[in-house]
Amino acid sequence: MTMRFELTHATDPDGAAAIMPGGWRPRVYRLHAERLHLTRKYLELAPGLSIEELRLSAGGVRVDGVFDPGVLKIGFIEAEEMRLLGCRVSNVVLGVGYGGARFDSVGAAPGVVLTLNFSPTLARRVVPDAALPRFLSRLSGPSGLATLLYPITPKAFALQGEMRRLLTLAESGAPGAAWPHDAPGGIVAACADLIDQILRSTLEIPQMAPGRRRDLALSVELLLWEGPAAGRFGKFALDDAARRLGSSRRSIQLALQEEFGMGFVALKRAIRLQQAHAVLKNAPRIGIGEIARAHEFFHQSRFSKQYREMFGVLPSMGPHETQAGG
Repeated sequence: MTMRFELTHATDPDGAAAIMPGGWRPRVYRLHAERLHLTRKYLELAPGLSIEELRLSAGGVRVDGVFDPGVLKIGFIEAEEMRLLGCRVSNVVLGVGYGGARFDSVGAAPGVVLTLNFSPTLARRVVPDAALPRFLSRLSGPSGLATLLYPITPKAFALQGEMRRLLTLAESGAPGAAWPHDAPGGIVAACADLIDQILRSTLEIPQMAPGRRRDLALSVELLLWEGPAAGRFGKFALDDAARRLGSSRRSIQLALQEEFGMGFVALKRAIRLQQAHAVLKNAPRIGIGEIARAHEFFHQSRFSKQYREMFGVLPSMGPHETQAGG
């Protein structure tokens, strides 16, 4: 049996997005100035079936993305403190997502996501066509995210253990003869059994309701990502967000603290720095002062200081150095 193993690292948001699992389209940006370090272990068990481990060991990030049509992902999320689909994770939870589902998280190191990825063809072996309507009806994530969070049962714990064993075996460089004879078939059968258990179970995680605060926080985040081309920049203040969303300043601040662990000013600064970072890499001929002003940094020395705190280099360094600096 031939299995392909990869180990990669990322120390900047773009690099993190680049090493994220296949089968979905992620967006990643840094929330805090601590050095970012994300490690990805990837094991291709068979065509259309892979195990991936994403480990955040430094920094704080915001990650979301949409799974491709027909793709099935079964993941184990471990964190000391994370917001996943609006729910607080402080130990281990099982997440199941199908094509069109969203992975939506805010967290700081340490955290680990261990995922099984199934192609549309193999997904049908785990969730047969006859069971698909019932399966989709159980995907009850908040805000229409269509992702199921589920407690760790003995079957789920056994599956997690087998995934870790196979990753460890691959990382050790053991010869092909040492591999289990039918690891892919065993994984598929175990996942089909787990999904069947989920479909028959009435267990739910109680904190699934999205709540108005989460919706409000995500709405503010979207407003802050509106770029200069949308004509939204100038000085976009908390009062502007409150007016556009028909909310109070206090409600917005509480929602952002709950969802992102920071207030309006800190979140706006993180997003503006991320946007300026992208412009500096993609349009290096634009002057740094012009880029700073376009992103609401009206004192260039302060912009340079905050940029360096976030990305580890000065904005005057070229795109290559900026990306490598992490």
